[in-house]
This record gives sequence, C-alpha cells and structure tokens, in this order.
Amino acid sequence: MALTAEVLFVNPDYMKRITQLNGGVEDAVMVPAIILAQDKHLQQYLGTELLEKLKADVSGGTITGNYEALLDGYVRKVVVWWSMVELLPNLYVKLDNGGLVIRTAENTAAISEADLHREIENARQNAQFYTTRLVEYLCYNLSFFPEYTSNTGADMFPEKTAYYQNGMTISRGDGQLDSDLARKLLQ
Repeated sequence: MALTAEVLFVNPDYMKRITQLNGGVEDAVMVPAIILAQDKHLQQYLGTELLEKLKADVSGGTITGNYEALLDGYVRKVVVWWSMVELLPNLYVKLDNGGLVIRTAENTAAISEADLHREIENARQNAQFYTTRLVEYLCYNLSFFPEYTSNTGADMFPEKTAYYQNGMTISRGDGQLDSDLARKLLQ
C-alpha cells in the first residue's frame, strides 16, 4: 500500500525565514511538526472541507484569487506558529536508540525546562494571534469560501470563535464561545 504525499502549506525554508529557527535545524525534524500543525490546529479552524480544498489547489498548482489570499495572508502564519509549538519540545528532547535525551551541540548549553516552556508559550501566543486573525477573516468573508460552511457527517466543523485562557481554547465545539465555562474560569 503506497503512502499518499502530504501537502504542506509551508516548507522548512519559509519557517526559518519568519521564526528564530536557523539553518542548523534539520528539515526532517520540522516536517512532522508542520503536518501535525495542519491536522491538529489548522483543521480545527478551517474545517475539513476548506482544508481539503486548499490542499487540492496547492497540490494541483491551481490556487488563485480568494483562496490564494487566504493561504498567503493567513493560513501560512497560522501553520508556522502552531508548528513551532509542536516543534520546540522536539528540539529540546530527542528520541535516540538509548531512549530520550536532551539535545546539545558543540559550543552550546541546553536551556532549562522553564526556558523551554517560555519559548513554547511565546510561540503559542503568536499562533493564537494569527489563528484569531484567520477566523475573523473567514467569518467576515463567508461568501468567498463556501467550503467553510459545507462540512457534513464525519467532517470536522470549524471553530468560528476562539477564546484562549492559559493556553486552553474555550468553545462549545460548534464554533461558538461557551460563555458559561469562560465566566467560571475567569472567576
């Protein structure tokens, strides 16, 4: 059985250009984080139908107009920063033949776990900022993207609002903010 190729909305070079990553980070370490960010985080806000439409257009080289503006202006930055949230722990810890080890290189010192959590939180805040912008853009331009509201059956329906509190997204699962839960958490 052949594996299908993954469609990536960003590549490692793009991530290195707009984040603090440098050329020493191997592309092979970055790609799984990009795939995970698209599946786990981006799909939650685009929904299955719009995500699949974008993937089909990108893989076919046919992305144009409103879809190209969505991809270039919003989706790529969302993917980059959620990828960083997923990638940073993997840059700190490595699964090796002997088990889990902390990564180090010559002439460097490993950061503390607290420093790692600070960096992940910074990436998460960037991801949440760009995700909020994406959702606002989609909701304001519903007529441009019919796939955003055409999910059915087992499709993932997009979250249409996002409220973040201490790294948690609070919503009812139907794209609406759960105001009762948010009120309880803020008390």
